[in-house]
Amino acid sequence: MTEVAVQTTQKKVALNRLVKDNVALIVVLEAKFTNQGADNPGKRQLLCVANTHVNVQQELKDVKIWQVHTLLKGLEKIAASADIPMLVCGDFNSVPGSAPHSLLAMGKVDPLHPDLLVDPLAILRPHSKLTHQLPLVSAYSTFLRGIGLGLEQQRRRMDPATNEPLFTNCTRDFIGTLDYIFYTADSLTVESLLELLDEDSLRKDTALPSPEWSSDHIALLAEFRCVPRTR
Repeated sequence: MTEVAVQTTQKKVALNRLVKDNVALIVVLEAKFTNQGADNPGKRQLLCVANTHVNVQQELKDVKIWQVHTLLKGLEKIAASADIPMLVCGDFNSVPGSAPHSLLAMGKVDPLHPDLLVDPLAILRPHSKLTHQLPLVSAYSTFLRGIGLGLEQQRRRMDPATNEPLFTNCTRDFIGTLDYIFYTADSLTVESLLELLDEDSLRKDTALPSPEWSSDHIALLAEFRCVPRTR
């Protein structure tokens, strides 16, 4: 009975740590009108969109990674069952270079990443499992690759070291990037992006939210075009 009681207690501790009020929503959309070529008559144009809000607590680094990894594995199952472009976006509560961001952007996490040291339940082991095969690229990295009028101003609002905006969250105590839009680069291309805001314009009211901006996060918006996959 003592062993059973210990196992029950351990299970409760694990559930209390892992089960949070965070969700991920995944929808598969179908275009009403398509421009499929003559070689694909009647082929449906599908799009998978995933949106999430990852746990905010910085001390629960293992939970953040576990949540992102679980989402990506679910999306891999969808990708394996259908030829479908994907968007993965949301508030990941993870800065560029963190383990969750590395998993999204690089498809893997360095086994020596310091975030992996926080793993009291051993849910991240072996570290070699923290991978995915989706060809995800950050939509806003396009600002660093593009040329044209107005892009120079936007490039100044990007971090070339991370290929992400300098910030998407701006409060009195924190400024940094927590929100992302990723897309499968083998089936989608970025057509346009909502311009980024500069810190000075936001600090005129101390921080976000403000009378002008109702959220402590800035809006990210991207327009995409489906492209044929190269075989």
